[in-house]
This record gives sequence, structure tokens and C-alpha cells, in this order.
Amino acid sequence: MRSEGHGTIVVGGHELHEEDIRLLYTFDQAAAGTAQFEAHADAQALVLLDVTPDQSMVDEGVAREVINRIQKLRKKCGLVPTDGVTVYYAAQSEGSYLSTVIESHMEFIFATVKAPLKPCPVPTSDEVLIQEKMQLKGSDLEIALTRASSAPGPACAYVNLNICASGRERGGVLLLENPKGDNRLDLLKLKSAVTSIFGVKNAELTLFHGETEIQNQTDLLSLSGKTLCVTAGSAPCPTNSPGPLLCQYVNLQLLNADPQECLTGTVGTLLLENPLGQNGLTYEGLLCEAAKVFGLRSRKLRLFLNEAQVDEITEEIPMKTLNTKTVYVSVFPTTAGF
Repeated sequence: MRSEGHGTIVVGGHELHEEDIRLLYTFDQAAAGTAQFEAHADAQALVLLDVTPDQSMVDEGVAREVINRIQKLRKKCGLVPTDGVTVYYAAQSEGSYLSTVIESHMEFIFATVKAPLKPCPVPTSDEVLIQEKMQLKGSDLEIALTRASSAPGPACAYVNLNICASGRERGGVLLLENPKGDNRLDLLKLKSAVTSIFGVKNAELTLFHGETEIQNQTDLLSLSGKTLCVTAGSAPCPTNSPGPLLCQYVNLQLLNADPQECLTGTVGTLLLENPLGQNGLTYEGLLCEAAKVFGLRSRKLRLFLNEAQVDEITEEIPMKTLNTKTVYVSVFPTTAGF
């Protein structure tokens, strides 16, 4: 083969022009150190793609495997997609890797399995449908499916309170956020709310979870659903941990408007009483407080018992009949006025 110049070469005595030649690029994937590449070539270029999975891809793959195990248990138990369940899990792995992956992919897993995912232990009051231990990527994983409760529970994080101050003992509730994801309480705000709602005047309030005093650095959201003891001294008073929210409540779902006042949450919770058995909410109060939750104080609202906005809540409906239900909040267009 020799070049004749001017875009031609001679091969085996035959003169070839540029249009007679097709140049192909190849990549030797058998060579050492090249297994992580995938190659693609055309007449102009050779593209090498490094397909080595990074840590985020590995973690997502583990989360997908957790989803697969949950779905297999549902099938094994004879459940259909519309059967409501709660999923409890316990993971044991070196460095808590599996637990960390599950926690960081909680929303992803929930969006697929359409069931709440909670760490063990399983409450004794729950009906366990199936519970199995298994191996996943070299880690021990235990999954339990329980029948979903008929009541959805509060949408927002909360703590039950046992107030042991001012010479008497009372029970009540504080929401740790409202709407969900907004207006989260720290310890200072929590103490201020206790003073305001429960009329406790002592400035030296101390809060305990069991025997442990709540500190400024305590993650209050991690205490959601627990009972805290509030005292004016240094020793906690004995408490029970009833689990469910002490006071009657409704959940709120904002339908046709965005929250205002720098808020982003579209679901919330309202207490129909607080302290326990006191300060019962009226229909007008429900309208007013629902507007406050979503930063819609200047807007006119209508409240419904379903998303289709068919069963409207009116002042004739006793508030206590709404306990644990979801109230759908519809906002009048601004042009409608009051």
C-alpha cells in the first residue's frame, strides 16, 4: 500500500480514491484496564463511556432491592395493591449502611410501594400480616407488613404533653410543625407555646422524655408521637406513653391554591381541642385556623369532607364528628371577594 497523494492510495495495484475508503474505529475491551468502558464509533469519532457505577447509583440499586423484597412479601401474603399496609423494617449491616440507604431513599420507596415505611419495633397493637428476615447485599434485613390503621394519624409531627406545673397535672399536645415541613419548633419556641397555650407562667420550664432532659440540640422531630413531661423543677413526673395523639384533631389538605407567607406545605393538622377537653374549636375557628396554617388569612375558604368538594362542612356539623378526618380546603378565587 502506498500513497499517491491528492487523496488517493494504491492497494494491491488498485488506486483507491477518498470516496472508496471507509475508516472504522475499534476499541479493544479485552485489554487490561479497559473493562469499565463501553465503546461506540461512527465514521467521525470513537466514544468511550465509563460505565463504572458511582455510589449514588449503588445506593439506588439497594433501595430498589428493598422495594422488591417488600413487594414480594405483599404477593406472598396475598395482598392486592389497594390493600393498605404499614411496612416496618430493621436493618443490621456494617457501619449502618443499609439503614442509611433506606432512610435517605424513604420518599423514593414510599412512592413505589404506596405504604408508610417505619423502623422497628412493630407496635403490639398492630396486626402483623407477615414478617420475615432475609439477607440483602450481605446485610441482615427484617421486614414486617401490618394492616394499615383506619385512621391516618396526624399529618404533622407532634408530641403529647404531660404538664406537671402550677400545682396541677394536665394533658395536651403541641404540633412540632404546621403545615408539614414548615414552622418547625425548636426548644425555645416549644417552651413559649407551652406557656401560652397551657398558661404556665414559670419561666424555668424543663422538658423530659422519660428520664432524659430535652436539650437545645435535641432533634424534636425525632420525638414525634412521644409523650414529654413538662415540669417547673428538675425531676420528671411519671408519664404514660399512649402513642396516639391525645387531643382530637383533623388533617388539612389544600386543594386549589398555593400556600402564602413563605410557606410551602399543602397538608397540615389542626387540633379540635387543647389542652385535653378544653378550648374546643368552632366552625368559625376551623375556617380561621385553616387559613392561618396555609398563610391565607385574607382569602375566603370553603371546607369539604372529600377531594371532589361534594360534602361541604358547615356550622351545623358538630366539630367532634370530624375527629381524625381529612378536611379539604378550597380557596375562593381572588376576584370572588368576600
